[in-house]
Amino acid sequence: MLIWLSKAINYLVYLILRSFLFLGDFLAMKPTFGVVWLIGNIGYYLAGSRRRLALENLKIAFGNEKSEKELRRICRRSFVNLAYSGAEFLFFKRITRNWQKHFTFEGAEQLEECIRNKQAFFVFGGHLGAWMLIAMVPKKFGIRGGVVIRPQRNPYLHRFLENLVGEFGGVMINTRGTGKVIEQMIMNGELVGFYMDQSAKKEQGIPVDFFGLPAYSHVVPGYLAWKHRIPMFPYWMIRKKPGYIHAVYKPPVEFVYSGDKEEDIKEVTQRIVKEVEKAIRQYPEQWLWAHNRWKKSLGEKKKDEEKEKRKREKLAEAGVYLTSYQVIKEMDQEIGEAKDETGTGSA
Repeated sequence: MLIWLSKAINYLVYLILRSFLFLGDFLAMKPTFGVVWLIGNIGYYLAGSRRRLALENLKIAFGNEKSEKELRRICRRSFVNLAYSGAEFLFFKRITRNWQKHFTFEGAEQLEECIRNKQAFFVFGGHLGAWMLIAMVPKKFGIRGGVVIRPQRNPYLHRFLENLVGEFGGVMINTRGTGKVIEQMIMNGELVGFYMDQSAKKEQGIPVDFFGLPAYSHVVPGYLAWKHRIPMFPYWMIRKKPGYIHAVYKPPVEFVYSGDKEEDIKEVTQRIVKEVEKAIRQYPEQWLWAHNRWKKSLGEKKKDEEKEKRKREKLAEAGVYLTSYQVIKEMDQEIGEAKDETGTGSA
């Protein structure tokens, strides 16, 4: 009985989402976004705990650089931006089918040159601006793109998202065991984008500086950059107005490899995250401030350092918690170490 009830609920959720997207083919965009603006502002006042979290994060990031009034203004607009992102998903098919009308590009010639020269590369960004519309990017460049999405518990929803991504020339990458899949796509000349602004699990990330505090960040991009010496392009989907996006591709991150594998991977991950921070500082109203980005690092900071160190050592020995070195070793096993010219050693 419970199994059938669970299936029925999953199917109902799936039907609601399908109906939601179906409406997007008929609703007028401009008045709909007007209603969404109002919903975003109301949400700011109703979402008490998330609003407080967003304001705390803003204070962490900007300290005394901005007044309390300015921080609240940024916070409110970030809620409106999130509402716009949801509404743009409502019009997802219409926007992506007419992407030349809805998108302008800056710096795209750098990626086009890589594609012409069959040079492997990857792009990275964050939950900034119209980040939910990333699926249209492969259309611009005429190549297949990969989107990393956590497997959905609802099988109907999972298949629907998989088909939706495929409809626009993309492929949905499972978050489990992603390293090797991502590497293969990149080396095949396909486009894979990374969101580098969200907190990674301790067993999947390494701590680097983000707005002056340590934040656990995903290691796969830094690992692939170290292994293949490929260009890493920051990209941002800046919203000019709802439904109209300016896609910006910055010059690749500069990095000199020292030969110390662990330190190189940490350093390149740090440079990637600093590019994310730079973009957020430029467009603070368009970032997702309600995400608990520093939860893990702040939680550790509040505890006694020596006690926490001993605890982490015990957990590391037990295989529950992974140090930066252990995370990188797992990448070696999942992706495979780079070989030297003789094919006998690691880079």
